[in-house]
Amino acid sequence: MFALSQNLTALDTLSMDNKPQSPLFILNWPALDKCILMLSLGILIQTAWLIWKLFIYLNPNLWVYVDTEYLKNFLLINSAMPPLLASVILLCWYLRKSKHAQLILPYVSIFTYGLTMIHEAFLVGLMSPASSITLVLSVMIGLLLFKRSLVYSTTTVIVFFFSIIMYATTKGILPYAPIFINTIDTSSGTATAFWVISMFCFGLPILIGGFILIEVLLSQWRQREKKIELLSQIDPLTGLYNRRTLYGFLLNLIGKKYSKPALHSLILLDLDFFKKINDSCGHVMGDKVLVEASRVLKSMVREKDIVGRFGGEEFIIILANTSYKQTSLVAERCRKELNNLVLHDDHQNKLVVTASFGVTHFDATTRDIDSILKEADQALYHAKDSGRNQVCHYWDYKEQNV
Repeated sequence: MFALSQNLTALDTLSMDNKPQSPLFILNWPALDKCILMLSLGILIQTAWLIWKLFIYLNPNLWVYVDTEYLKNFLLINSAMPPLLASVILLCWYLRKSKHAQLILPYVSIFTYGLTMIHEAFLVGLMSPASSITLVLSVMIGLLLFKRSLVYSTTTVIVFFFSIIMYATTKGILPYAPIFINTIDTSSGTATAFWVISMFCFGLPILIGGFILIEVLLSQWRQREKKIELLSQIDPLTGLYNRRTLYGFLLNLIGKKYSKPALHSLILLDLDFFKKINDSCGHVMGDKVLVEASRVLKSMVREKDIVGRFGGEEFIIILANTSYKQTSLVAERCRKELNNLVLHDDHQNKLVVTASFGVTHFDATTRDIDSILKEADQALYHAKDSGRNQVCHYWDYKEQNV
């Protein structure tokens, strides 16, 4: 019926569900748990690179494409990388409840992760596709998981090391991509193929792992943003639509053009003597009455109808394409059901809940919302002046006062 009505069930679920967020919701993880996730990705990458080096080392026919001395040395260094990352993971896990560790270890974790990536980037070339992919995806993942100040500060230090290595390379102090130093032969198609396949092997782990993690994080981010948007439309106590959202529904009805003239209705109701309940039984009991009244009202209307809390003990029901007779029946049914609501205070004294109802109708020719609310409000106060716990329609009130 309305643009937002399809979110009604979701709103109710979100507002009334007090269960904690799923442990799989990564964005809400503590910082050290996120560090463990990042370091685990680093172990996966380092393990994949270690497998590549072992494969080359165990196949002597491929030694013509690599510097075997560098290969052996880097094989030993690479073997130490997964245990190094694992030790930081254990440290994060062991100290996860320490406040000081929560401040310091994220820097240590990201910096350690970055150093292991620098080592492999130097090995295959700082400007190689594998190094570029690793750097970009690592920064993206870091920005999604951690505070920007943490990521930018550690990235600045890592880029500083990158710059030193690049400077040393340009000055001939360090070789560029030393593991491929013997394969720089542009006339050799086989050597080029070996380099391309090597880049593929080095870039694939971070490409697959990074994109999967980024997709999960972005999906959860969108889910959280949607939840925040939905929660902004409801009253946190009752789970009903709030005043701002109700205005949006009314504006939508006023501005919507129908093929046939459509008559809409608005029911404004106010719980009788609600202040006495708060004063005598306390605000906790008052909140309980509001929640139970909300539940009753929702159960008495159609799924497409709109029920909202207008403020305090006032509620609004919006019915589209509903006649005078139908609206009066709905209002009377709500009144009776509220009157039959059985509640007890802390001393097991029965609380009687009644409400007064003001009803009005409007159509697309209505110019503003204030006039609709004013009519319903006048009918509501006439119901209260007439003894409360009854339904008054504005048209009837207007005829009596002509």
